[in-house]
Amino acid sequence: MMKYSDKSTGLTLAAVRLCYALLAFSVIAFPILMKAQESDWYYFVMIAVHGKYLIYPFYAVVPLGYIALVCLDKILGNIKKDIVFDVKNIKLLNIITWCCFIACAVGLVSYVIIAVMYKSIETVILLAFGEAFMALVVRVVRNVMNKAIIIKEENDLVV
Repeated sequence: MMKYSDKSTGLTLAAVRLCYALLAFSVIAFPILMKAQESDWYYFVMIAVHGKYLIYPFYAVVPLGYIALVCLDKILGNIKKDIVFDVKNIKLLNIITWCCFIACAVGLVSYVIIAVMYKSIETVILLAFGEAFMALVVRVVRNVMNKAIIIKEENDLVV
């Protein structure tokens, strides 16, 4: 049997907390990157050329990103406290799933608007598909944990 290591949880928790800062940085950096010129070292073609189409959908999903990060933070905190197969974690996974699905919806609507009004930017729809995929992955993990809770409760009743 493999021994559980709290180092992995701690490292993941540090990565989640780094994502808080990176998301905040991206909120501040997006308008700056939109105005970048080709001669600037921080020039990104996608943001500089298409940023005017992407900035509103991006800012629309930032709160969802923070909500998902807070939920991940809480789940990892629960794991560190040995609260794994618990209904609280299922609720947090549900919230993360909904954040991903709503972000996907924003991406799809944005893609349609951009495709109809301006020009097609395939990256937006690819991001929406990525968000949908993440929602499905989280949903599967949630279903596995939910089943594990049911089995755990049944085993607790037997003892």
